[in-house]
Parts: sequence; structure tokens; C-alpha cells
Amino acid sequence: MPRTRDEAQVGEAQRLYRLGLSTRAVAAQLGVDPRTVARWLGDETRRRGPASRPDVRDAKILALRGEGMSYAEIGRRVHMSATGVRMRHYQLTGRVRAR
Repeated sequence: MPRTRDEAQVGEAQRLYRLGLSTRAVAAQLGVDPRTVARWLGDETRRRGPASRPDVRDAKILALRGEGMSYAEIGRRVHMSATGVRMRHYQLTGRVRAR
């Protein structure tokens, strides 16, 4: 017999995930398996593209790049991956990604 779904826990998982916690962090707080949280959240966890980092301002990346810093150096400074910084910089400057 399948267990009944605790809608209060599902709602709390959705709230925590929308606050920016990962599915693992949500699972740890709720005491459930991360796959359970992913199942509860459904399509909400299926992101397209890089994870959003709204705490890192676009102007900061542009300014540091303007100072001649490499993508890796900027990444270390703002706690992002070098690839994430490069893709954000490309997006901001309209540069097309190399194939």
C-alpha cells in the first residue's frame, strides 16, 4: 500500500526550494531523500541552462572583466565557476558562444 503524501511537507519543500536551497539542502532539512524532494517539485527542478546567481551583480562581472581579470579569477572572486562567469559575460555583451 503506497504511503500518503504529506502536503505540508511538499509545500515546505517548494517554499525552501524557491528561497534558493538545493534539493539536497531541502531534503536534509525535511529529513527525506533528495530524490523524494525532486519528485515532489517535479518540473520546477528541471532547470535549463546555468543555475541563476542573482546575488552576483552583472555590473560586478563587467567591471572585473574590464580590469583585465580572467574568467577564472572573476569566478574565484564572486564564488562562481569560470564557465558560469564566461557565459554570463557572453550574455551581457552579446557575444556568441564559440562552437
